[in-house]
Amino acid sequence: MQYATLDSIVRRSLLEKSLPMHYYLEYLLHDSAAIRELSMDTLKIVNTVNLKLNEYGAVDLPADFVDDVSVGISVGGMVQPLAKRQSINNLRVHNETTGAFEKYQDVANLNQNALTFYGLNLNYFFYWRVNDYGEPSGGYYGANGGAHQNGYKVIKERNQIQFTGAITTDNVILTYISNGQSVDNATMVDWAAHAAIQAYSDWKSSQNAAFKDSPEARTYYNEKRLLRARLNPLTTTDIVDTLRTAYSAAIKN
Repeated sequence: MQYATLDSIVRRSLLEKSLPMHYYLEYLLHDSAAIRELSMDTLKIVNTVNLKLNEYGAVDLPADFVDDVSVGISVGGMVQPLAKRQSINNLRVHNETTGAFEKYQDVANLNQNALTFYGLNLNYFFYWRVNDYGEPSGGYYGANGGAHQNGYKVIKERNQIQFTGAITTDNVILTYISNGQSVDNATMVDWAAHAAIQAYSDWKSSQNAAFKDSPEARTYYNEKRLLRARLNPLTTTDIVDTLRTAYSAAIKN
């Protein structure tokens, strides 16, 4: 896979238009906006970051976050995925004395009063199988302890990902879809998007920047359609194979 940097795209655009470097910042702005527009439906940008949990078991979302692909824990050279827990409380717990945020208590430790029967602590059995709300679901049948697994929930109004109280790691691996706005002149994009990005900057730097039906705008939309076709993994062999598999033997009169 070959990539082109925004710096090379900007410099080539200026050179083709015989413009001085004074226009560098303007064209860099247009090119970054082109990545934003293309990332919505054509040029998908997926980033992976290593985030550190804070004191109450949450991490801040990256500035260019759009949607999560996966969240996991680093285990050696692999990433163990975590499950989504939509029942996680969106509100944070405050310390009554200091007012600081605190970590949620794990479901396994919600009941501190021991239930005993002939000297046997029944808490262990009572809380072995519970749902996401901490309610006992009964059935000590497989003893899998699934209620105590780690989990997460993306809370966009807090701009954070909140994890369950059972998580013990300090860092998590987040793979997410980016809006393409955490960019600079060293940002690398697929070389196939070179013409589309250049066409967008030509459109926005022209006098017809506000008109979506201008010749410059039509050129950009045509380049965008061509880019989408170039990024499509479908090949001629796939099309021929699809057509051939649609036919089947039948009785002829």
